Amino acid sequence: MPANRFNGYTNYGVGIGLRVPHYRHILERKPAVDWFEIISENFMVDGGRPLAVLDSILEQYHVVQHGVSMYFGSVDPLSREHLRRLKNLVRRTNTPWLSDHLCWGSVDGRYTHDLLPMPYTWEAVHNTAQRIRQVQDFLEIPVVVENVSSYAWSARQNLYQLR
Repeated sequence: MPANRFNGYTNYGVGIGLRVPHYRHILERKPAVDWFEIISENFMVDGGRPLAVLDSILEQYHVVQHGVSMYFGSVDPLSREHLRRLKNLVRRTNTPWLSDHLCWGSVDGRYTHDLLPMPYTWEAVHNTAQRIRQVQDFLEIPVVVENVSSYAWSARQNLYQLR
């Protein structure tokens, strides 16, 4: 049965973030949770402890992936290497969707590793929509886009409040 009338996806129940300090507790105690959200970039590696833990989690739980560096609003070309690694992880986890932030964070191949606010222009809308479509088509799963980051707006609002 669909989770709601707006989509055809299964209700996955309640999920929580999978974080390193909780690995042992999860693997030993097997808490009653339906799924875990992972930060994709933490598991886009070729081996080692992160993937070993992930595989153990996947034996008992569903996993949903959340990214932090897709930068849908950037104008740089999408990184094919990043997408390739991401798709490998999507296949490994069988995630029903992938989420990431609506922001930008790179210029000329240099990354800020921050969620920078989007410009409010039609050019940005068209560029962002095209990039989201490209990612979704490549990964072959739905892409969920989180709300616009607007740290600068918040800072400006705080300045007005100080006056």
